Amino acid sequence: MLVDLFYLLKVILASPFLIYACKVDLEERRVKNKVWKYMLLLFIPVVITEFFIINFNPVRAMLQFLVIFAISYSFYHLGMWGGADAKALMVLALIFPVHPQIWILPTLNRGFEILAFSTLSNSVIFSPAVVLFVFLKNVKRGLKGGKILYYFTGYKVDADKIPRFHNLLEYMKDGKLERGRRGIEPNEKIISALIQAKREGKIDGVWVTPGLPFLVFITAGFYISIILGDILFLMISLIV
Repeated sequence: MLVDLFYLLKVILASPFLIYACKVDLEERRVKNKVWKYMLLLFIPVVITEFFIINFNPVRAMLQFLVIFAISYSFYHLGMWGGADAKALMVLALIFPVHPQIWILPTLNRGFEILAFSTLSNSVIFSPAVVLFVFLKNVKRGLKGGKILYYFTGYKVDADKIPRFHNLLEYMKDGKLERGRRGIEPNEKIISALIQAKREGKIDGVWVTPGLPFLVFITAGFYISIILGDILFLMISLIV
């Protein structure tokens, strides 16, 4: 009973940070580091208390964090999500060394017993739908130029009309059009160079990728993990 209440308290304490991060991500597509710093500071005594109550294995907890850190950093390096998304998952791995069980929750399973991993797997369930939508949109428009990966992650727009909350997959550098593996955030200098290149007839459009508020997916994945469990783990276990 005490353990269940303790885990419930942890979920309640984590919720304001995650919900606030979602709000900021939706409005600005940028979450300041202080959100995660304050979250860690609040949970340091909580996790220490948890160690004495639950007596979890610190070595396993550290290995769990290293796995999540490697996955999060890799996703960020490949341009699959932003820095705030990676930091959110890393913080969850640190403050939840044990996948919580609150009375009958989660009702289905606890996956690999790693809450951060279950959160990630639940959040990426939505990703194929987004990728498919972008690809079909490009098919409808007619696929022209760019890398194959661009057809799944972005679309082409006028060089002088970059939409808000979009990163550039193509940009001007030393008078030539450069193509990056991951989107870069446009600034005044980059946008001016694109406008000038269009005026000179060097380019017409450039590929951009929308900055999705993936923290919303992560937060949804977190609550799904708490209430139901790891959906992807369940699907795979049923197939295998």
